[in-house]
Amino acid sequence: MGKTLFVGECYRQLSQVRTNYDVFKFLKKLGDEFRFERFAVLFLPDQNSTELSSHLIVSNWPPELIRAYDEMKLLVNSPIVAELRKSLAPLEWELETVNKERSPEEIRNSVGLFKDFDMLGGVYFPTYDALGRRGAVSFAGQRGKLDSDELATLHLLSLFTYNQVSEVADAASEPNDQLTPRERECIFWSSIGKTNNEIGTILSISENTVSSYMISAAKKLGALNRAHAIALAIRAGIVS
Repeated sequence: MGKTLFVGECYRQLSQVRTNYDVFKFLKKLGDEFRFERFAVLFLPDQNSTELSSHLIVSNWPPELIRAYDEMKLLVNSPIVAELRKSLAPLEWELETVNKERSPEEIRNSVGLFKDFDMLGGVYFPTYDALGRRGAVSFAGQRGKLDSDELATLHLLSLFTYNQVSEVADAASEPNDQLTPRERECIFWSSIGKTNNEIGTILSISENTVSSYMISAAKKLGALNRAHAIALAIRAGIVS
């Protein structure tokens, strides 16, 4: 199939997705086409973010990798995230060189972790939705760098994909039940970077109670995770 026909067929498939599971299945096929074992769609973490897990929307990264990544706080000094914040150009990376600006301990932790899961290189495509919310679509695995045609094709399809993820989120942005005042407060404080412990102190409730409110709010909003719940609440005008 020629490149134009391939892109057209992918666009047709994306236009028919209605859930993030549909997006997951599409990205699995796309990754296979380009010989990448791993993929992820994520909201771009801000300067205060410490957990990758709360920013992943759709991903087949191993849960063990994500958990270890967050436990070692590798997001804080991530050279990839730093580059994504300042550029809209595709970012190709290789495990042995991408971490050179980290501390020696972080280099050992990051390289060892990603080697364990055969994620030796890949590419990130910076993206944004109609509301200007920044994100990225990434592919990773053991293959070498993309050639220029592959890079251009995958870049275009990543932009289509993120737009579709945004539309799926917008379709679910009306909560089935009105959020309670406490759920709104927890969502608000979380949206400005407060942790559950900090929110509990502010509201004079326990950290576990904050967690329960956040889980309940996410369920009502149809969100996949904490960051997704915040994004949906903002889009729905529940918090600002």
